[in-house]
Amino acid sequence: MKPVKIRVSSLARISVMSLALLAAIARGAPEHGPAWLDDHGAQTIKWLEERNSQTLLQLRADPRFATFERAAADILTDPRRLTPVTFMGDYVYQYWQTRDSPFGVWRRTGRGDYFAGAPKWETVIDVQALAVAEHARFIFAGADCLESRCLISLSRNGKDAAEQREFDLNRKQFVRNGFHVPESKTETWWYDADTLLVAPAFLRREMTEGLTPRTIRVWRRGTPLSSSRTLFEGRDSDAGVNAELVNAADSGNFVAARHKDFERREYQLVSLDGKSHPLALPEAAAVMGVHAGKLLIRPNRDWTLESGVVVPNGTLAAIDLNALMREGKISSAEVIYAPAGDDAIRSTRSSDGRLFVELLHDYSSRLVELTPREAGGWEARTIPRPGGRYIQIMDIAQGQLLLHEQSPLLSDRIVQVDPQTGSEKQPLYQQPAFFDVSNLLTEYNQARSSDGTLITYSVTRRRDFKFDRCSPTLVYGYGGYDVPLTPRYEPLFGRLWLERGGVYVHAYLRGGGERAPEWHWGIMRDKRYLAFDDMAAVLEDLRSRGVTEPSRTGILGRSNGGLMAAAVMERYPQLMNAVIVGGPLTDMLNFIEFPPGSTWTAEYGDPRDSVARQYLSSYSPMQNIAPPDVRYPSALIITSTDDDRVLPGQARRFSALLTEKGHDNLYFEDAQGGHYWELAGGPAPGDWHLRSTARAVEFTYLWRQLGQTACR
Repeated sequence: MKPVKIRVSSLARISVMSLALLAAIARGAPEHGPAWLDDHGAQTIKWLEERNSQTLLQLRADPRFATFERAAADILTDPRRLTPVTFMGDYVYQYWQTRDSPFGVWRRTGRGDYFAGAPKWETVIDVQALAVAEHARFIFAGADCLESRCLISLSRNGKDAAEQREFDLNRKQFVRNGFHVPESKTETWWYDADTLLVAPAFLRREMTEGLTPRTIRVWRRGTPLSSSRTLFEGRDSDAGVNAELVNAADSGNFVAARHKDFERREYQLVSLDGKSHPLALPEAAAVMGVHAGKLLIRPNRDWTLESGVVVPNGTLAAIDLNALMREGKISSAEVIYAPAGDDAIRSTRSSDGRLFVELLHDYSSRLVELTPREAGGWEARTIPRPGGRYIQIMDIAQGQLLLHEQSPLLSDRIVQVDPQTGSEKQPLYQQPAFFDVSNLLTEYNQARSSDGTLITYSVTRRRDFKFDRCSPTLVYGYGGYDVPLTPRYEPLFGRLWLERGGVYVHAYLRGGGERAPEWHWGIMRDKRYLAFDDMAAVLEDLRSRGVTEPSRTGILGRSNGGLMAAAVMERYPQLMNAVIVGGPLTDMLNFIEFPPGSTWTAEYGDPRDSVARQYLSSYSPMQNIAPPDVRYPSALIITSTDDDRVLPGQARRFSALLTEKGHDNLYFEDAQGGHYWELAGGPAPGDWHLRSTARAVEFTYLWRQLGQTACR
């Protein structure tokens, strides 16, 4: 059995203010905000207590707050909800949290029972009991398993950093004196039952400048981690290292990837005796799986082989895995699928000799089966499924596809589908309708951005909607890192926003993964401003179509989307009346000073470079706050205390500097940990009490900003 991992993301536009900023930079004093807010000292704690208290006092006075908090709690703990599962051997595993057990259990049921729609769950690890016993806010953060042994990741309060403990699936207990990795961002991979590959992240000398792992080592059972032997080493300036294809093709070797940055990788074929050989894999590519002895990759830039043959970006290519893993050779790469138009390959699934590809097509999913022809080449056949849905292949069993499907108005469902006809049986599992969709519809419009590019956006609204510009409208966007927005069913939005008459918009900004790779890399670094212009174009288009007006318009972004929301607020304040800046990156001139900021330079550029510093200064939210005579909407800045990816100091300093410069804003710091946001997808860490309060903060803020003023 192979290891199974369960993992629960222009100079031409420099403004007058930015030119003034450049002069300040030349003097060595760019605005940074209060530096003491980057730590957790007594002064910071006092500031946080005061700001959180002010926000909660104001919002709790609104009777909707308590209603929203109860509704969010009901949704987050509803026993009928669907949560992700993982198939391993004869079992199906699931992390499950309840109202009485907020830290949950890791449980399993037989595969046959699951496919019969009648799971008989048994607890494998009682995370709640473990958290209570050890006085720790443990969140189950994943399992890396080989046969009956797993490395269980336990995150304290949802942080990226996690403790890893060896666990015996048969005995359902942790292994005494087994492999153990203290809390850190250390990565591990099973080589065999008694050997791990490990990329440690403890000492500065073994990490990059972004404090990510820099070495890959071999660690034998019964020896201390400190005695592990280095097999591969990256550079201090790298974004990190990782191991891939461990022991693939029974070669005894693995592929070590040195991440030059988030976009580019350099590969070596490495053996346990320390010998290595460079691999001519493309620098910018995504590994998409293995099928029939072939490694599947999607080049994100055109890839020129040594033979001179060019593999176009965005296609699915196949490489002989045996030759790669044993000899380090890439004699050829066969393009087995070239998507039409701007379709984006998102994943593949291989089983029983069959290969399926998941695509994003017109912002929803399409499934394709690829079959080799006897005369050469591959035949692509689209599997008939209804449009407008986001579809993920969960498993393939007895010739049937097990699909997870959802759309904005279709609650999550798990169905078995005949890949030949697309016909389905009754859903095995279907989440209840958490909000009334009978009078709702979703439609797609397009807006023209500043450079003429058409930007698609979805609008979910009432069927009896009046185009009188009076509807409170919330626009969500991200626009970065090749991360796609997909047509998901979002119960919290439905119950707390749509049912109350709000309009919800997904803006498919450039930089995301909704289209072919150029949709992402075409706006990296000095073109980043185009994502902000895309959002502005959507807001203008909503107004011109009579959907809403600025006083009734709000925007929401998380992480890189938080950067977008803050930048759009500063550049186009006249287009909105509410802004939620979530877990944001706001200080683009100093982000590399804080780990893991130096790993993000591929996406944004390196502010240590004079050219990059110029275009970063043109939009960096921290350094582009206008004087008080420029009216900003009163923003909500929200983050997490234990966010160890985009550190909370970015949000704190931005809020403090806004206040100092005369701009009203609310600040809320969620005690729920980690770089996770309920309304942006992903696994749900932690205590529903805290999560429901944070959601009540957001929706009460939105309705106060957008639902109380009279239409002009």
